[in-house]
Amino acid sequence: MNKKIYLLCACISFCLCACQRTVAEDEVDLRETEISAPQEDGLSEAEADDQVIEPTEKQTKEPFEEPSEKTSDNKLPEEGMEFLNEYDDLCVKENAKRMALIYLDEDTVPELLILGDGEYRLYSFDGSQVKAAAMPDTGIKASAYGPKHDFEDSVYQTFYWFEYVPYKGLIRVHSGDDKERHDYYLKYADGLFEMELEVKSMDHTWHTYDTEKEIENEEFLSQLTDKGYDQLVPCAYLYENVAAAYENVGAVSNTQKVLEDFVNGKIDALDHVEKISDIPEEGFVMKSYEDYYSNENYENDESDLWKEIEYIDFDNDGEDELMIRSYAGLCSFFDVIGDTVYKVLETSGSTTDVASIGIIDNKRVIERTDLSHGGRKSYRIMKYDSCCCLIDWFHLYTEYKEAAYSESDRFEYRNREITMEEFEEIVGSIQQEEKQ
Repeated sequence: MNKKIYLLCACISFCLCACQRTVAEDEVDLRETEISAPQEDGLSEAEADDQVIEPTEKQTKEPFEEPSEKTSDNKLPEEGMEFLNEYDDLCVKENAKRMALIYLDEDTVPELLILGDGEYRLYSFDGSQVKAAAMPDTGIKASAYGPKHDFEDSVYQTFYWFEYVPYKGLIRVHSGDDKERHDYYLKYADGLFEMELEVKSMDHTWHTYDTEKEIENEEFLSQLTDKGYDQLVPCAYLYENVAAAYENVGAVSNTQKVLEDFVNGKIDALDHVEKISDIPEEGFVMKSYEDYYSNENYENDESDLWKEIEYIDFDNDGEDELMIRSYAGLCSFFDVIGDTVYKVLETSGSTTDVASIGIIDNKRVIERTDLSHGGRKSYRIMKYDSCCCLIDWFHLYTEYKEAAYSESDRFEYRNREITMEEFEEIVGSIQQEEKQ
């Protein structure tokens, strides 16, 4: 049953019962039965009462009602809603600064997600107590901060949103040190996790595994779909208290408008993360559209002449992202998570790194090529998912001494040697996206 309807019915029932009380009952101090939703840390009760939680653009839920007074134990009397106070008590105990409520499994009680010490922690309520959901192995971390892709020559790290499939109990968490990244695909049931798939990016090599062994990435991608991980979505919003987290469960945004606001200079984009913080935005390095595309190095030129903006669904999630081509071959790709514009990728801005959108097996990919120099042909193919996460990448390459390559030259694909015929077949399978 819808929780809002349930609460409304409970309130109506409460009022009817109150009308039928005897005179003796009316003398009872009614303040003992009044309740309060969790309030912002550091606010007075008057300030908390005046605070209004602004819904997202597409949200239609009624605000979480805040009564005027608060009891000492802050307990909700409505049956089935005890988890709110239990979660609130836990967050106070853990001094949590950011949190969210998500429906990870099929029951009617949402799970609590807390960000602390640079990692996500998940909790569930079983009707009597709050329990922590432990990782299947002590070496598996649910990091919120980590390295960018290992083949990017960048020391910057990124922010990982918690990624899950609503009601299906599937999540992906990230870990890794320095430039290496490790992704774990986990299944959640009865408060426990088990690992099903994983990815390691080490020494510019992409390794994929099932629970038993290393497998080819083509098989790995197939299993992502078969097991349901292709439906992962990010937990796009983190809140300051349980009341706000509950009110905004499943909040969504208008991604097209967010991208347009970035292009129009109204908001900035998350470029990278400077430091680890339990309040993520404190460590975010934000840049404006003008910061990315100011034309300082090209005097007497209009900067707009160097930009080509295209809205295109390069991650195959059904919503358009933003691709911008600029001077000197620079090409940048942006996505939206919640109301945050996020820089997914930026090329080096040279003729050795020319970016475009290609199509492989009816799915869009980002294609980075070096084809204009003699003696080599290089293709770097990258496939992203809706969480701004790289799920496949490979290098297709040949190097030769003559004017053109021949069968005697070396050809490589996914770090293994192939024939010239195989090389040309794979190149031919990469279709070019036609501009609209």
